[in-house]
Amino acid sequence: MDDNLVKALFAVYVVTVSLLRLMSDHEFLRLTAMKKVWGGTQGLLFHFIANIVLPLLLAIYYLCRSITGPLSF
Repeated sequence: MDDNLVKALFAVYVVTVSLLRLMSDHEFLRLTAMKKVWGGTQGLLFHFIANIVLPLLLAIYYLCRSITGPLSF
């Protein structure tokens, strides 16, 4: 299996787990700490960017790399 595909699948897994934890009724420690430090709205925004948006972008990037293969010049 291509290592880029494995990275993409792992990033999708991280996004899925983070979304499920974010939408849960129970608030987890990292989100609570970020809300205390940055405030409610900004803490939630930073948590969303760090734990959902960035891994999703990495998943798209590595998935594209696994489909196209290594580029050689």
